[in-house]
Amino acid sequence: MSRPPSPHSDQLSLRRGLIVRLGVLMLVLAAISSVAVYQLSLRFSDEAYDEWLQDSARSLSFLVRERDGHVQVELPSGTLRAMLWDAHDLVLFRIDSAREGFIAGQRDLVFRPDTPDERRSFGVVTVDGRELRVVRLVRHDLIPGDVITLTVGETLHKRHRLASRVLGTVMAVSAVLALLSILLTRDAVTRGLRPLVDLAQGIQRRAKGDLTRLPDTRTSWELQTFTQAINELLHQLDDAVAWQRRFVADAAHQLRTPLAALKVELEHALRESDPARHQQALQHLQGGIDRLSRITQQLLTLARAEPGALSSLSFKPLDLAALAREAAQRFIPLGLKNGIDLGFEGDVAMPVRGDALLLEQAVGNLVDNALRYAGRGATVTVRVAATPDLVLLTVEDDGPGVPEAELPRLTERFHRLQDSPGGGSGLGLAIVQEIARLHGGELSLSGVSPHGLAVTLRLPRWAALLPPTASAE
Repeated sequence: MSRPPSPHSDQLSLRRGLIVRLGVLMLVLAAISSVAVYQLSLRFSDEAYDEWLQDSARSLSFLVRERDGHVQVELPSGTLRAMLWDAHDLVLFRIDSAREGFIAGQRDLVFRPDTPDERRSFGVVTVDGRELRVVRLVRHDLIPGDVITLTVGETLHKRHRLASRVLGTVMAVSAVLALLSILLTRDAVTRGLRPLVDLAQGIQRRAKGDLTRLPDTRTSWELQTFTQAINELLHQLDDAVAWQRRFVADAAHQLRTPLAALKVELEHALRESDPARHQQALQHLQGGIDRLSRITQQLLTLARAEPGALSSLSFKPLDLAALAREAAQRFIPLGLKNGIDLGFEGDVAMPVRGDALLLEQAVGNLVDNALRYAGRGATVTVRVAATPDLVLLTVEDDGPGVPEAELPRLTERFHRLQDSPGGGSGLGLAIVQEIARLHGGELSLSGVSPHGLAVTLRLPRWAALLPPTASAE
């Protein structure tokens, strides 16, 4: 019994492959989620800091007043800087009047948005080599007849520091979650594959030649489907093995007697010194060889007609009437020799789908049986007809017939009627029955009044090709 491969071998492991694939998927998802969380964090932090900038600009707007016809800021610039002071970032501001121009702040803080008339605009500018996030507020309600523009900007240190902290935290949490997911996935895969491992070990522990069904599993639907497929395969293998044993037994049974007889005939011919008797012994030997050849041919046909050989067959559309006519014509010399009138009926094409070689053998077996057992002076008719669903091939004779009790046994292998003539092998009708089953049809036998036998091969008609005018006779 072969041992299962080690889990540490170089062969592909389903468990390891699933863990690797799921682990990679977890890492990819963790990376994607980290990027998504990082981007969302930056967005929310930008919104919070932008709100602070906007609030600072609004606070500045409350300090803008008109005095003596001029726009001015009520607090000194130093006080303004203290109000806008930040421990981590440099905060700059600028106040402009549409009527008077620059009012206060840093002149180099210039922000020109794409839509200058918009009441609120955000953007990024560079001042003295430093990048600043700025907000620009346009107020029409502070000074009558004037438009006041307030610009506040701050450097990006707090934002970058927050982004770094968020990224580090997200990456650490994602790494822990990814590792935990991989461990849980490994445990889940191991548990999920355990029924499959148990099934494999159960199969490996079976005795050699044990083809009984596997027990039904009550786990997953997929494993039940897999078990059912294995059971179906085991059933097919059991049938194939049973057929092989039966065929070997049949062949041994059928060949043992002719070979023993041939050996006796050969020894007799070798001992015979009289030329006439020597010639007679050789003729007996030739007859035995002919019988053995016929039995061998029948056994080979039986092997080809078994369900186990189905994959080697070639099923094609063919005209059963033409095939039967040609097969029957080959038996005309034997019919004349036996004094039997062999006829054929069925001029309309009768298409079926099947293996031409097997169907020729079936027709040949039916005609040969009729010619062997009908008796001299009998009439044998090969008839092909059709019903709406079937094509019927009937070989009918008016010979002595068969007792009704014996009809069901005629298709048994090696069964022959007691004291029947012809020297047959008892395989002819058994072979025809197997061929009928392979083609989805059946074989039936019936007596013919007042005496005789009719054997009918029923095959499914090939509807796409069957003439609509064909009818049963």
